[in-house]
Amino acid sequence: MKELDRSAFTLVLPVVGLRVPVKSIGQVKSSFPEDVLKLPRMRNVVDDSPTHKLVLLNPQIGLDLEKASERLKALVREHDWQPQMHDIQVGYEAWTADDILKAILPSSSQAPTSYEQIGHIAHMNLREEFWEYKKIIGQVILDKSPTVTMVVNKLDTIDSTFRNFKMEVLAGQPQFVAQVRENDCVFRFDYSKVYWNSRLHPEHERLVKKFTEGQSVCDVMAGVGPFAMPAAKRGTLVWANDLNPSSYEALCDNIQLNKVKDRVRPFNMDGREFIRKAFMDYHELYKQSGPQQLPPLKPSQKPIPVASPSFDHVVMNLPAIALEFLDAFRGLFACMGGGSTELNLPTIHVHCFTKSEEPEKDILVRACRALGLAEDKHEELDAQVFYVRKVAPNKDMYCLSLKLPQSVAYSKV
Repeated sequence: MKELDRSAFTLVLPVVGLRVPVKSIGQVKSSFPEDVLKLPRMRNVVDDSPTHKLVLLNPQIGLDLEKASERLKALVREHDWQPQMHDIQVGYEAWTADDILKAILPSSSQAPTSYEQIGHIAHMNLREEFWEYKKIIGQVILDKSPTVTMVVNKLDTIDSTFRNFKMEVLAGQPQFVAQVRENDCVFRFDYSKVYWNSRLHPEHERLVKKFTEGQSVCDVMAGVGPFAMPAAKRGTLVWANDLNPSSYEALCDNIQLNKVKDRVRPFNMDGREFIRKAFMDYHELYKQSGPQQLPPLKPSQKPIPVASPSFDHVVMNLPAIALEFLDAFRGLFACMGGGSTELNLPTIHVHCFTKSEEPEKDILVRACRALGLAEDKHEELDAQVFYVRKVAPNKDMYCLSLKLPQSVAYSKV
């Protein structure tokens, strides 16, 4: 089957029904849920007579009730309820996506029913063996997912510059502007033009919890704001940047949606250029005006002072190449003219990929290389390496959190 024929999934299914007095229906259904028929949009109680109804049982239970629960068997014997066969018509709507695709595809061992959901969009990443069935797979997923109105399939790898990828619509109306809720924030964006990964929700939440009220955050590859928005709501000042014009547009929109315009300042620049400009401008603002004040989000709250003369945290979430951007911190503080005790050294959180059998060592050595340090100094870094998730069979994502070494910040370059 290459085109979906829903009528092919209609069949007559014989099941056992217990002839039960009307007054006992509720008792059977509530006390023995594992024994009662459960199919989507299918009634499990049907009329029999004015005084009795048939309670339909699980299709695996036969007339002998051998596979029924012991408690139900005892109740049947106690009340002399009679089991009898009853035919029901089961249609397409009663089957799961997994049931249908296993019936359609040549190999039923692994039906491709998993997807990432972004608002109303189901994003699939179909293997080549399923490409000739992609349209029917998309339609089944659309039919069986009540909150999905469009199904797309990824066509190529993620572009490392703007972090988007080509996709094709498998089913539904092409509407790429999605809205997602995460960490008490709302995000709206054109999914075909920006990067969003719902599987990173735990990592977004984990890292944001490291930011405390009154701190400042430099978000270098901010995307549409999954770190910036919740951080701002936690009482931090955020300067957020992304090179992708579409991400920047969504970032500005999300600042308004989340009502944090006085706490998040958006930029659309190259990452390295942004790091140097943001640190210099931030420190210059501090020298001219002193600690900044974050306005409250609610009338009952008080303004929050941001005391640090430099950023407390830096986030670089571009795993393919973010480690390389650590070179932007070489000599950064020396260029700012601050003394070694005047400026606070930030904690830098860098997301990265590794295929190494010694992931922590590999990441720390690469960080040393970018920072201009000898590779054998990797054990001396004030750093932690946190496992985020597996992205491929031999490829893992990590987050390196390290204190910017003073020797790097004030080096001569």
